[in-house]
Amino acid sequence: MLHPIPHDLAQSIPLHTTDELETTRLRLRLFVPEDAGELSLITSDAEVMKFIGEGLPLSEDETRSNLACIIEVFEKRGFGKWAVIHKELNKLIGYCGFASGNPQVGVEIAYLLARPYWGQGLASEAAGACLRYGFEVLRLDSISGVTRPGNNKSRRVLERLGMKYVSQAVYFGYDCVHYALAQSEFRPHPAAYFVQRMDGSRAQRCSTLLHRI
Repeated sequence: MLHPIPHDLAQSIPLHTTDELETTRLRLRLFVPEDAGELSLITSDAEVMKFIGEGLPLSEDETRSNLACIIEVFEKRGFGKWAVIHKELNKLIGYCGFASGNPQVGVEIAYLLARPYWGQGLASEAAGACLRYGFEVLRLDSISGVTRPGNNKSRRVLERLGMKYVSQAVYFGYDCVHYALAQSEFRPHPAAYFVQRMDGSRAQRCSTLLHRI
């Protein structure tokens, strides 16, 4: 379920709806409706969805509906979840970015990867780029990470990102653990990092390199 961004947060974040990110192995681009088929191959995997929402795989229609929400929210808020593309394979392997539907935790990092790409450091690489974007471009004071207590893989990713355990709580009826990282404590991920600003048509890339490690 999507929840509205708090009004004061929406007013304080600069809009960068055409930004895309790139790391050593990944490109994080804006989603398009045509991604529904590839995304559904990931969200139909019960193991991938075990700790997300009701913990059940999604049908293609459910995935298509969720994808439409992701695209709409990104356009309205100026930030959200990017499609994660494996550069070498030129393949969509999941998403990574930000969610902000829970006013108790503020902006949080969100990621999902297809199971064949687990255990390769790709979640940390994508999330590390998003954290840097959140602190340097969106100018966030802190970013949270929320997952289920039993999701040890996700918890390890959050800890590798430098996030600190805050508390265990119930959010929207689910038992969760809350991690957080302050801007002052952030240390960039060692992977290469670029921000590419699109021209608004989503078709041509600007040649200017805005950020790089």
